[in-house]
Amino acid sequence: MAPGRRRGASEKKKGKRMSASKVEWFPIPGKEELNLPLSQGAAHGDLVIMTQVPQQEDGTMNLGSIEEQTRQTLANLKTELEKVGSGMDRVLSITVYLTDLDEFPAMTRVWGEFYPGRGPGRTTVGVAALTPSGLRVEMTAFAIRGA
Repeated sequence: MAPGRRRGASEKKKGKRMSASKVEWFPIPGKEELNLPLSQGAAHGDLVIMTQVPQQEDGTMNLGSIEEQTRQTLANLKTELEKVGSGMDRVLSITVYLTDLDEFPAMTRVWGEFYPGRGPGRTTVGVAALTPSGLRVEMTAFAIRGA
């Protein structure tokens, strides 16, 4: 590389090139065969973006209290990040979508079960509704994986 030239977005360490179109998509668990036009997340290199809702192992949504939904969502996030070579300790930031901002303290208490010390950055956004009806929380995490 020429002196003073910065490495471009299409170049990785050691001079290897990475195509901007090389995105790895992660299907929604239990719905892989449905060929849905969306994914639960994606990765490009070591950057992972993962969205989770309180979906239970049987594919149904946990539409219980905000505590139950938050716990299920964070547990799902942990499981799915680990499947792709990341983990809760590698999360940089999480955006939390809540349908009722009055439930923020309860969500934060459950958050503390997963992040008892210093955790990742967090942005909480109040939204009018989530799908399906009764869903109170959704989260999108930005994490890293690899060495």
